[in-house]
Amino acid sequence: MIERRDIPAAWYFEGMEITESEAGINITACVLKHNDDVYSFEAVSFDLIPDDQLKVAYDLFVELDVSTNEMKYILNRSYVDPDGYYPGYSGDKRLIHTLLSITVDPDGSRTGEIFNFHKWEATNEISTK
Repeated sequence: MIERRDIPAAWYFEGMEITESEAGINITACVLKHNDDVYSFEAVSFDLIPDDQLKVAYDLFVELDVSTNEMKYILNRSYVDPDGYYPGYSGDKRLIHTLLSITVDPDGSRTGEIFNFHKWEATNEISTK
């Protein structure tokens, strides 16, 4: 089962809808905001393809190239070792978010998480008193 998690964040998305289909994942066009910066993202989709022998992990990252101030999605597809290990983000740009992490079993069943990064408000703070 794929779970959804709402995360208040300083770097947050507006207009993003992530849907799961029989074939894979669809993401609407949206913007990522941080302070006065706005980064546009086009709609994207990708298939979640099982392997006939090994689990396959799909991780979708958002990274920022600080030198050009350009933001983009990075999709990582990797095989899961028998002990459950698979690599995470290994890019050379600044990692802003992991949008989703989904594992597909050889039988096609899916587990993982999809993260919804929404605007952080002062009311999102957890009281420590």
